[in-house]
Amino acid sequence: MQPHWIAHKNCLEIASMPFYWRLSDRSVSVPGIEPRMPVRLKLNAEFDYLELALTATEQAGLDLAYRQDANIGFINPESGQIDTYGASVNAFFLESVQAAQPKKIFEIGCGAGFSIEFMRQRGWQVTGIDPSEYSLRWSKRLGFELINQFFDVDAMGLHADFVFCNDVFEHVGAVVEFSRNVCKALVPGGTFAFATTNSTQSIMVGDISMLEHQHVNMFTETSIGRILRAAGFNEVRIDRGSYGNTFHVVARKGAGSFQSEEGRPVCDGYFERAQQRIEAFAGLYSNFDGRCGYYAPLRCIPYLATVGDFGEHDLFDSNPSWHDKFIDGYARPIRSPQNIVPGEHCAFFVGSTTFFEEIRKGLVSRGVAAGLIHGVGTLV
Repeated sequence: MQPHWIAHKNCLEIASMPFYWRLSDRSVSVPGIEPRMPVRLKLNAEFDYLELALTATEQAGLDLAYRQDANIGFINPESGQIDTYGASVNAFFLESVQAAQPKKIFEIGCGAGFSIEFMRQRGWQVTGIDPSEYSLRWSKRLGFELINQFFDVDAMGLHADFVFCNDVFEHVGAVVEFSRNVCKALVPGGTFAFATTNSTQSIMVGDISMLEHQHVNMFTETSIGRILRAAGFNEVRIDRGSYGNTFHVVARKGAGSFQSEEGRPVCDGYFERAQQRIEAFAGLYSNFDGRCGYYAPLRCIPYLATVGDFGEHDLFDSNPSWHDKFIDGYARPIRSPQNIVPGEHCAFFVGSTTFFEEIRKGLVSRGVAAGLIHGVGTLV
């Protein structure tokens, strides 16, 4: 089998991987946005997190994607996640706003504005900041105030009391500079609250399912604390989200000092562990000779890319809003669990570590033998 990846001590490169930024009714390329791009993951030793190294062309493709009238964020009507993940982060933002009692509130990367609408229904006025056509369309539909451009602290002069964002911190390339600019946008005593992905477990076991072109940062709790302290925030609280594998973070611009726990870096040895997982996956992939289904598309695609599979197998997901939709760069549409035929799919690989047990039980109930259900944890 031709190798499609390479790992070194402090980096991992996958030659080509589908660019996951929208769901569409058919597989059609968008001018200026490649359906597949390389992934180059490296270590940021100073702050102990993993980050993608993007070329100028790849960054331009990402920037163009963010401006489109397309979005697969978790808090929009197309996602099927408003009442699960969306409810969790909205409750967190509301609690944080109520504690701070701010007057001027902004949401960076507001997308469809459903967090803004959630806040407005509870008496809080929020201005959104988002460069996309998608956000502009929803701001007109829901009637919220929108600054329709990328966040630029010097141009906007916000003087905010409270800034929040969901699923943004992991998307920002220069994340320390971004954090400094948010701090600069806040008045003394102002608050920055955000929800972001918690990659600690994946980093510790060498899992690559977290890889996604838009997620240019993969954080641990220690790394977030270090980044915010370097950016000028003094008081930081980092909690685990109530749904999925997320961090809920509140940072305050004020007097005092923030002491982070040092200890051994979590990212040490990640690339060696990732190499072992990838090699184990390649063996599993070969053993089933095309008769394997892949559950949780976003999490399976990085593994499939390491063996050069861009549409040879069926993808499955329980989210009904994803069914029969295509991810750019993968030739087959996403199927429903109702489409599972045990005789057709003799085995399954589940890419999600967070929901593995829940998915495994569902597959068993549909007649898939428990011993033929594999996941990241079985890649040894």
